[in-house]
Amino acid sequence: MSLKDYGHERAEFLYHTPSEWEKSGQLWMVRGGRSIAKPSYQAGPKRMDCYSLHIVLEGELLFECDDKRITAGDGDLVCLFPDHTYSYRRSGECDRLRLSWLAFDGPGAAAMLQESGMTPDSPCLRERWSPALQALLDALFDHIRDRSHPGMPLQQSIRIQGELMHFFAELLEQPTTHPEQRSTGWLAQSLQHIELHATEGLTVEQLAAMAGMNRNYFSSAFSRHMGQSPLKVMTAIRMRKAAELLKGTDASITEIAYSLGYGNPFAFTRAFTRHYEQSPTAYRGQYRQ
Repeated sequence: MSLKDYGHERAEFLYHTPSEWEKSGQLWMVRGGRSIAKPSYQAGPKRMDCYSLHIVLEGELLFECDDKRITAGDGDLVCLFPDHTYSYRRSGECDRLRLSWLAFDGPGAAAMLQESGMTPDSPCLRERWSPALQALLDALFDHIRDRSHPGMPLQQSIRIQGELMHFFAELLEQPTTHPEQRSTGWLAQSLQHIELHATEGLTVEQLAAMAGMNRNYFSSAFSRHMGQSPLKVMTAIRMRKAAELLKGTDASITEIAYSLGYGNPFAFTRAFTRHYEQSPTAYRGQYRQ
């Protein structure tokens, strides 16, 4: 599609009115577009009515919000948040500025952005744009342009919603330059997973993969937040479950060992004794007198 001249830029603006079906979910698209900015390009100050993700494809864009000044360059993404006032302009240092943007809203938007590493205090992702994200954005924009199925609004809504979700799923897959900017949602998810599956041979490698981190970084971040390693937390949960079984059931030591994922009763007895400083039999005896 060709770009139209709007004075300070050549651009294509795409507008979408989300259906009630789309707005029953956590996230929906509002508008999008692309532009080639002229040297005089600037916008604002203006207050955002939704979330707006600006992608710098080429050049430099200068953002101002409150006391923050951000220079976004090739491959950077900057999110403008609702209820904040922003100004932005083309840098005088760049010869060419190409942009895309995607505006969206919904009750799940803030949490999704935080998980990707973007918050009002830290709204920029450096060098995160990729060919995969570009292809998904192109597909989403193609669906917005396509008005050839006016008799099938639900089908159109599903297509647009599917492309939007696919786009953000890919964004969350992209490795972050600053892992510490991620929310601690991964930690809560990891703890839930440990609680459910600690007795099933769960490994630290599996937990790290689920959190989207390498093993060493995951172990370090987990230990920093929890004060102990993932392995110690898993062991503590297994021991707690063992204590509950010893106190509250007549299951044999062998049954308990296998129920908790140990390869044999001896390995379980060693682990239990090391943890509680007494054998499983002695521990049970305290509650059977």
